Amino acid sequence: MKEILKNLVETTTLPEDSYLDQDAEILEIFVEEIEEIFVELNALFPEWLVNPDHQENLKTIRRHFHTLKGSGRMVGAKSAGEMAWAVEDTLNRVLSGSIQLTAMVQKFAQAVLNVYQYALYPKFKHVQEIDLDLRPMLLLGQQLQQNLSPEPALEELLALADHLTAEGQTTGLEIADHDLSESAAIIETAPVEVAVRTDIEETVAIFIEEAEEHLETIATFLRTEDEKSQDYNALIRAIHTLRGSSSMAQIEQIFEASSKVEQLFKTLLQDEIVSTSKETALLMQYAEFISDYVHLLGQGDTEKLDAVYATFEAVWSDYGFAVTESDAVQTQGLVSKLVELDIDLLLDAEFEFDKRAQVDYPEYIQALSQQAAELLAHTDSRAAKGIHEFTADLKSAYDALLKKPVLLNSNYAYELFAQAHQEFIHLFDTLAAGQRVILNDDIQKTLSELSAFVQQDLEIFAEETEKSGVEATTDTLPTADTLTTGSVDFAALSQRIAADRQQRESAETNRDFDEELLGIFLEEADELLAGIDEDLNTWSKKQDDTTSLNNLMRHLHTLKGGANMIAASHIGLIAHELESIYERVIRQQIAVTPALIQIVRLVQDNVSDRIQSIRDDGIDYPATEAVAILQNIQALLSGQTLAAVESTTAEFNVTALEMLSTPEVPFEESVATEQPATDLAETEKLVETPGFTENQVERSEEDELKSIVEETFLEESEEILANAEKLLNQWFDQRSDRSLLLQLQRAAHSIKGGARMIETEEVASIAYELETTFEQFAVYQFNSNAYDGLLQKTLAWLKQAIFQRDYSGFEQLQSSLKKIAYVDVTAQLPERLAKTEHLVVSTDFGFVEGDGTEPPQMMGEWANTGSSDSNNEMIRISADLVEKMIDLSGENSINRSRIEMDLGQLGNTLNEMELAIKRLADQLRRMEGELESQIIAKHGSENSRYADFDPLEMDQYSSLNQLSKSLAESASDLVDFKSTLADKIRETEGLLLQQSRIQAEIQESLMRTRLVPFDRMLPRLQRIVRQTSTTLNRPAELIVQNTEGELDRNILERLVTPFEHMLRNAIDHGLEDTADRLALNKPEVGSIVLNISRQGTDVIVSFSDDGKGIDAEKIREKALSLDLIKADQPIDQDEILQYIFHPGFTTAKAVTQISGRGVGLDVVQSEIKSLGGHVSVSSELGKGTVFTIRVPTTVAVSDALMVKAGDQQYAISLAQIDRIVRIAPTTLETYFNSKDDYFKIDGENYKLRYLSEFVGTQPIPRLNNVGHSLPVLLIKGNSGQTIALLVDQLVGSRAQIVVKPIGQQFANIGVVAGATILGDGQVCLILDGQNIARQIQATQRVKQMHDQRDGSRHSNARRLVMIVDDSVTVRKVTSRLLERQGYDIVTAKDGVDAIEQLENVRPDLMLLDIEMPRMDGFEVTNLVRHHDIHRDLPIIMITSRTGEKHRERAFSLGVTHYMGKPFQEAELLANIQQLIAEKQG
Repeated sequence: MKEILKNLVETTTLPEDSYLDQDAEILEIFVEEIEEIFVELNALFPEWLVNPDHQENLKTIRRHFHTLKGSGRMVGAKSAGEMAWAVEDTLNRVLSGSIQLTAMVQKFAQAVLNVYQYALYPKFKHVQEIDLDLRPMLLLGQQLQQNLSPEPALEELLALADHLTAEGQTTGLEIADHDLSESAAIIETAPVEVAVRTDIEETVAIFIEEAEEHLETIATFLRTEDEKSQDYNALIRAIHTLRGSSSMAQIEQIFEASSKVEQLFKTLLQDEIVSTSKETALLMQYAEFISDYVHLLGQGDTEKLDAVYATFEAVWSDYGFAVTESDAVQTQGLVSKLVELDIDLLLDAEFEFDKRAQVDYPEYIQALSQQAAELLAHTDSRAAKGIHEFTADLKSAYDALLKKPVLLNSNYAYELFAQAHQEFIHLFDTLAAGQRVILNDDIQKTLSELSAFVQQDLEIFAEETEKSGVEATTDTLPTADTLTTGSVDFAALSQRIAADRQQRESAETNRDFDEELLGIFLEEADELLAGIDEDLNTWSKKQDDTTSLNNLMRHLHTLKGGANMIAASHIGLIAHELESIYERVIRQQIAVTPALIQIVRLVQDNVSDRIQSIRDDGIDYPATEAVAILQNIQALLSGQTLAAVESTTAEFNVTALEMLSTPEVPFEESVATEQPATDLAETEKLVETPGFTENQVERSEEDELKSIVEETFLEESEEILANAEKLLNQWFDQRSDRSLLLQLQRAAHSIKGGARMIETEEVASIAYELETTFEQFAVYQFNSNAYDGLLQKTLAWLKQAIFQRDYSGFEQLQSSLKKIAYVDVTAQLPERLAKTEHLVVSTDFGFVEGDGTEPPQMMGEWANTGSSDSNNEMIRISADLVEKMIDLSGENSINRSRIEMDLGQLGNTLNEMELAIKRLADQLRRMEGELESQIIAKHGSENSRYADFDPLEMDQYSSLNQLSKSLAESASDLVDFKSTLADKIRETEGLLLQQSRIQAEIQESLMRTRLVPFDRMLPRLQRIVRQTSTTLNRPAELIVQNTEGELDRNILERLVTPFEHMLRNAIDHGLEDTADRLALNKPEVGSIVLNISRQGTDVIVSFSDDGKGIDAEKIREKALSLDLIKADQPIDQDEILQYIFHPGFTTAKAVTQISGRGVGLDVVQSEIKSLGGHVSVSSELGKGTVFTIRVPTTVAVSDALMVKAGDQQYAISLAQIDRIVRIAPTTLETYFNSKDDYFKIDGENYKLRYLSEFVGTQPIPRLNNVGHSLPVLLIKGNSGQTIALLVDQLVGSRAQIVVKPIGQQFANIGVVAGATILGDGQVCLILDGQNIARQIQATQRVKQMHDQRDGSRHSNARRLVMIVDDSVTVRKVTSRLLERQGYDIVTAKDGVDAIEQLENVRPDLMLLDIEMPRMDGFEVTNLVRHHDIHRDLPIIMITSRTGEKHRERAFSLGVTHYMGKPFQEAELLANIQQLIAEKQG
């Protein structure tokens, strides 16, 4: 940079850049952003230079430089940001009129852009340091801002606007090498202060702009003379905003003044003090103070600011307003006073009214009215005038509800009260903000609609209620008073309902279901059935509970709609009849009796069976008998037979089918708005059967009625459509307001209902599509303007169709509405395109919900979205994806284990390295001592350079000395390397520990996604009990305890069939007939208790009944007849009872539809076994039977104990192990050498077996060389008996294993339950402890004679060879050779190590070297031959000393064989085999 420029800018400072330390991703985003800015600026500048008066271009350019400034500061490119700020500030002054827009200003902006684009941008893109001094550009901008003529050297920089056009060109701002240190020092001087000062200046400029608006608000308030028209809320907001923005701009004096004035007017408003001329004068003085202060700030004249503030302070002191702390405590806010009142129900009505209005009527409405009266008494003040007026209207509405309860049957009532309660809370919020509560036009409109609704004439309500009651009961149904409950044959009814199954193959059976909807229907149906079952149980216990009845109606109505949508019309027909029965019960047209509840249960169970048939077989068969029973339920309850009512069945069938065939509101719509079930039913009847009473009135009367209805519809439509247009325009401006969409939906719903009443289907269809559109817009929070034109066109078409009967364009409009995409569209079209009348809807829009693979939920959309703010969002994913994620998580766990193992091995290697380094250091010290001795010995020799010096007086070095010291330094470096590696290993182990915890959480979370509550299957089990007890005429109830547990979804589904078999067996074989139970003084109704508990990772389910129990003697006789046992075979009762699970085993005398084939319990055992569980049975004759099932919670991950048998590792589930004991090898050897079947542990007898008997071919362990105790696992079998299993070794304490299937090839190997992969990549088999226990119980232990066993052991067992050599290489090579040949190896590094190990092991042969440190081979041989245990141990001496002298010495000491190094492998193996064979012989 030129020296003249350096002199000019030496007093100018810039903040230090830090973008080089910024995150790479953020820097990349910054580069992409400025690239976009360059494109836009390069397009704007030519036009701006030609037409400088174009204000929009000027503002856009200023905004882009503002973005460059802000983005540059954010990423740390602060000097570049300051240069952009120089341009922005200059253009700000141009816009404010402070300076003129000259060609020099334009060139300055162009020059800065060129520097930024061609000099700075490459540095940012390649993450390089800026080598330009930007201070001259900053100084040039400052001089232009002050209307000064730039220095000539600075003016030369404007040439960059024309000449700097590409990267790599010289700018004149480059920093020379010798300038770098100087520039860095300059930059470091005061970077923070400049940046802060610049930000504050910018904030002050913004404050000055905003202050003008707020001063205008204050002036407007002062100009308003009418006290009622004065907007106190706007005044307080303006003062509050001035206070906050002055604080941000650090203008303390304005902040202090605004705080005082704001507090004053808030206090006046809350305490209802009328403002006088004193307050007005003070406010005028405050406005004058702000105006003067801002003016001085804008001119930069700060000396007069204190004088202006002092003037205001004097006025404030004269006014004398002060708020002390004690006053603040005493003057409690009005809101706090109101909240302390007992108006909790009134404040919560926004959420509770629609739930409690009918359920707790009239007490709830009375309480609301009383609390509204109390609120009125405390709000008769100026500050709360709006709340007082609103509460008065609200109380009048409550009083009207108490006089006219029929109003609550209308859904419109709930919508109006919801809006009113919402506005009520908003008014409280306004008051809490210190503002005056004023009822605006929208609130007044809400109150007017509410008042008009509650004050309307109720004759129409009464007539409709009366008419619907007569129509429902006139022809065939007697009133409740005339009914008498007769005896009902429930077994016959059950058979009649079951007879419908015979029509499964009839032509009326529905099979063609919509595949997309079917899955959703079945899943939603399960939830509906669970809700129906729960509400049915509640209603049966509390028969006056109308809430349960309303819930039942709502569930059935939803089920009916869903069934009809998938074309399962027979289920829909039953649901419709059940819904009608509940409606008549609510209207007290049917008396509630136990018989009625029982019939309803039978039919409801049939509905569950039919849904299961759709799931399993894909059919919906006719429901002739079920529908007939429901249609004639009152006749059945009165004791009439079927023949007496058969004549009406056909009539009812035709009527019901007509009702179902009429176009019905789809189920998405049926529950879209929350309305009472009774009103829903009435509306449905009015819509579906407009001509229901045509045979009861004259034709002329019908025409007259129709004309009246049509005239009324036209009048209402005009008002509704006009209001809809206003609401639609409001929604265009406030697309986030879902209440507007709700009102629009209601308007479309009203048009649709009226059009159907006058039979104008075109209008009804378009209105229905429009209603659906508004509903879905609310569901998906749709905020795009893409369909504005279509919506306006639809309203225009409705006007044309209703008033001019012009239906042209109907099909096109309906198609466009149906193709609207309700996904989360946020794109905004240009205004001229969004408002076009002829918006073409793309034909590729599809209906999408969730992940795009399913239609809307059957339960309706409003119900789901109502609580979406407070509940966690739910998504639906496939089970296969969850399984894949679990598998991947398991693989991740395996890889982590492998890394942990490798780290452990690396740690062991480091420990060995440390020992080696210590040995090296010791050897080096000895070497240095030897060298010192040699130097002393050579003193005085001819070659000595310092013969006249004693060695102690002068150190003398040779090349060996230098080499020795180099080796010592290298050893020291090795110690450092080892320490560094050890630290890294520890850090890695810490990271692995964290990853292990995260992996465990992921695994647990994934497993939880597969867990489902156990009580999901309870309705089905209760249904099985009811159906079976009804069929067999044996009253029974299922009592369920502890259903809070969860199970793997796959396991739960596979448990359904075993549970059903067990329940049927319990009723058929376990419970007695009613007469027998009464004779035994047992309750008439038998009880089956289902108890669920958890033990470890297993779930234990027990079924117990209070029946006759199992006769063990009959079981024994049957087993004898089937040759399953022998007559003289001793067997206890528990083992006898296990035979009931044998295939084909049954004691039934006849085969029925329920039992007698001997298949049920076999299915139970096989299914439970396939799940990794087991089932056991215990029974007491005359008291009952208990079946206990144990299954794992999940089959994917399990805690296991790792054991070894021989050299193979296995895993056994911890849940199957009772405990572990250790037994001395001598005790075990005594047992296995005996013929005993039982081994005593802690005073108890156990059948003890060796694990290798089941996984190998070695039934008897090798114990002769074992010097330590061995682990014995105690495993509990199915029958409750515990067995003992001997293993060779426990590997670790416990491990979490990922269970992998082993495939069909190994399915017949009973002891293997699965496999897992260990950390080192090896496959480890998972053993089935229960199967091993069964085999031990069923078989006898192998008892061989000692010589046979010994021979077998010697012929098949692995032999132990000890290798003693000081060479690591020899030890490793020899070990691998012998291991490949099947030998077990133990090694020793010298003679001392070998003698120490011989105290713990008994090798079969020893390979021995001669020359070894500490103790040579001759000494070892001498000690072995004099040892009491090892004196006969064969010894092969392998040495490089092959001379005759060494050989004779070895043989004289007792060496068995002598070989030289290097040895021949074949010769060594032959010698080993020969010596071992001779030892055996």
